[in-house]
Amino acid sequence: MTARTGIAWLAWGLAATGCVAPGPPAEGSEDGSLSISAGSGSGNVDGDSMLGASSLLPADTASGEGPLDDSGSVTDPTWHEHVAPLVFEHCVGCHKSGGIAPYPMESYEQTRPLAPIMALQTEARLMPPWHAIETDECQPPAAFKHDARLTDDAIQLLRSWSDQGAPEGDPGLAMPLPPPPSLELASPTVTAEMPSAVVVEPDGGRLDFFHCLSFDPGNTEEVYVDGMQLVPGNDLIVHHTLIYVDNDASSASWPGGLSPDCGGGAGGGSGPLVGAWVPGSLPMETPAGVGIRLPAGARIILNMHYHALVTGAEIDDATSLSLRWQTSPPEYVAEFQLIGAPAFGNVETSPFSIPAGGVGHQEVVTSGISGSGGSDVRVFSTLNHMHKVGVDMKTSVIRAGGQEECLLQTPAWDFNWQRLYAYDVPIEQAFQVLGGDQVRVRCTYDNSLANPSVVEMLQEQGLSEPYEVSLGEGTFDEMCIVGLGVAVRQ
Repeated sequence: MTARTGIAWLAWGLAATGCVAPGPPAEGSEDGSLSISAGSGSGNVDGDSMLGASSLLPADTASGEGPLDDSGSVTDPTWHEHVAPLVFEHCVGCHKSGGIAPYPMESYEQTRPLAPIMALQTEARLMPPWHAIETDECQPPAAFKHDARLTDDAIQLLRSWSDQGAPEGDPGLAMPLPPPPSLELASPTVTAEMPSAVVVEPDGGRLDFFHCLSFDPGNTEEVYVDGMQLVPGNDLIVHHTLIYVDNDASSASWPGGLSPDCGGGAGGGSGPLVGAWVPGSLPMETPAGVGIRLPAGARIILNMHYHALVTGAEIDDATSLSLRWQTSPPEYVAEFQLIGAPAFGNVETSPFSIPAGGVGHQEVVTSGISGSGGSDVRVFSTLNHMHKVGVDMKTSVIRAGGQEECLLQTPAWDFNWQRLYAYDVPIEQAFQVLGGDQVRVRCTYDNSLANPSVVEMLQEQGLSEPYEVSLGEGTFDEMCIVGLGVAVRQ
């Protein structure tokens, strides 16, 4: 993620299916057992809808779906009758052939050896990935959309299935399997292809590159975008993408539609950030009654963060962007605001620096929200962002009278699983920003070898001991920044 705009993968509806990411098979194992590994990956993933206890447990034990204990839980779960619907709802969106997660889970034969690690990781709340956690100091203003967390009954179901040897059950009693969420944008108005190919290869010790691409959406009148989806042309190197509107279409003059090494912004384009993409994300969609203004003749700029492979050059020649828009003005127009270090607020401790070996080190940034004086301004999504040294981040609004209201806390920060958290309320009921409000962003870091992400970061650089970490755009620098999806009533 970059510092200037990088914001924050501020998409307005990033979501995907929850996944279990097991570790590699244990060496020498003859029974297909797996070693235990914390989940890891490069995408933002969550459950598109939760399977509640009622959808996991049979209403009638005479149905052949297994007996219940006194609490109403399944005591003899099987793949076909109980586990497969849960796995297809929460795992197969990623754990499939060609998916972003390892080990396909589309059949009993594929999933049975994974039963022990599935039970362990769901009990530890490592999977499905979800890091917006309620704490004693943070109770968000509303529930979040696409909450990936499994119910206690669902977790116990996986434990019971594993402990009993992961039985298959009777295929004749198989329950219907829910389809995984589609990664396609419904009814796109237009799909634009990248203007020219990009070659990405290591440059000395440099692996991160930021190149800007200019797209012509072809709208001849002002429109309001309520859905967009990026399809990366090379999954091996596309780390994330930031999406901007180029209001005056100045990027049309770029040779080949490309502005190489454009840094963290729009490469000289004239408009605001309007969205973002990370691997595994579903289409980005605004809340009902909210749209992104796209002026007539404007262009779209993609800031592509490519992470080169040490094995050699790769080519991206197929990235595309689908847009869906309406011509009627919505009740609210979306804005995206960034608050945090280094450039979007006041750092309370200066300079921003995390000492080598530092544990529990905190940096705090405060800033106002633009446009909140006198307008009806609502926050419909929040995204916390740090890099690999971070361990906890809390974003709050401090009211003019001093009252603190927490928007989001991610107390078990994991750089590998970042996502935007959208509030599950109509826009008229979303958190309202008032004049004089300040946003306070508090980031906590562990720059010691006790932090597995620090160990990983050092290994990537061929180092063995932590070093002082400062602000910067690279993965091995640090940030403390929140992206707010803000809707302003027109």
